[in-house]
Amino acid sequence: MKKIAFSILLVSFVFVKFFAQIPNNDFETWTTTSVYQSPNDWDNLNQITYSSGIYTCIKGTPGYSGASYLYLITKTIPVKGIVPGVAVCGEIDTVTYKPKSGFPYTNRPQFLSYYMQFMPYDPSDSSSVKILLTKWDQTQLKRDTIAFGASYFNSMAHSWFYNSTYLNYVNGNNPDSAIIVISSSSSIPKDGSYIYIDNLQFNGSVIGIDENNLNSNSVSIFPNPSMGVFSINYNLSNNTEVSIKIIDVLGREIFIPENSTQSSGQYKKEIDVDLPSGMYNVVLKTGNAITNKKIVIK
Repeated sequence: MKKIAFSILLVSFVFVKFFAQIPNNDFETWTTTSVYQSPNDWDNLNQITYSSGIYTCIKGTPGYSGASYLYLITKTIPVKGIVPGVAVCGEIDTVTYKPKSGFPYTNRPQFLSYYMQFMPYDPSDSSSVKILLTKWDQTQLKRDTIAFGASYFNSMAHSWFYNSTYLNYVNGNNPDSAIIVISSSSSIPKDGSYIYIDNLQFNGSVIGIDENNLNSNSVSIFPNPSMGVFSINYNLSNNTEVSIKIIDVLGREIFIPENSTQSSGQYKKEIDVDLPSGMYNVVLKTGNAITNKKIVIK
């Protein structure tokens, strides 16, 4: 299997929506111990902080929809130092704060959607949502990565908004398990950083991959943040049709430049939009490949 960092892929997909098999995806079910509450099926670090009377995983109310949401916050814990708010759909390692296991999952979704709010202590910290799909290789006795995705947030949003984390596929097989990790801080946590999240759901269905010279990591947006005028640069390996969409935090398509067929080489598209300040998704589709990038409008 190829290393993720050097995988160059073309992903073909269909927009088929299916219900997520994510346990307690809306954080409506919590278990109460003698001193704290934890969301069912989501391991967290309250088990190592409660003795200090401090909790990094909290039941927030009301939810975006429903009675509750997941509230993770980074706290300074006596003796232990600064501990991030981390929740894993599965099992967490209380020493490394990393996931040990996930939950059974056999589909190939295109992205994970959710509603969220967040505020890192300062721009050097970032909240995050990460997904990993894997499959056990019985011959090699190891886990193969099927797909991975991550979104990082280092500004702030104090009202609920819709966001998506896209999955990058590196293997054509179906997974047998998934891990979702939500964190209020980066690897260098800052006391006070937090994230609220609710209504997680996998969407779309990726039906196959073909290797090609198109590298999704070659896309760039400049400047970012922008006042509304920016350029999208992409390296095309062959002649293909290119389409661009700008989607707001509610998932609405708010700007769609005219599609065009481009020759191989450096693709550059100048965008001039008049949009309210905030975060937007720029979705670039080239042939059968799709790339999602964030743009902040000031």
